[in-house]
Amino acid sequence: MSIFTKIDNISIDDFHKLLPEHPNVIDVRFPEEYEAGHIPGAINVPYKTIKHFEPKGKTYIMCHSGVNSVKSAKKLTARGYDVVNIVGGMVKWNYEVNTGKEA
Repeated sequence: MSIFTKIDNISIDDFHKLLPEHPNVIDVRFPEEYEAGHIPGAINVPYKTIKHFEPKGKTYIMCHSGVNSVKSAKKLTARGYDVVNIVGGMVKWNYEVNTGKEA
């Protein structure tokens, strides 16, 4: 993986508009952060386990502030997966959230 690996990005607002389509979204934060509040439909794939994750189709990636989602997107893009970083992370998410372990 190169630091120059190009990744696709989407804004929080543009991603929110996609929610009715039920996009694939992963949250790469620690489980306790995910359980405290996550995007509806997101599954938890902690950053430290991303190397074992195999996305099915286009997948959007969320984290706390955007740093680990960028790193995750670069790793998965380098492996040939179609992934998109959600810019800004949960600190910028001003929409509904789910709590607990379930998506």
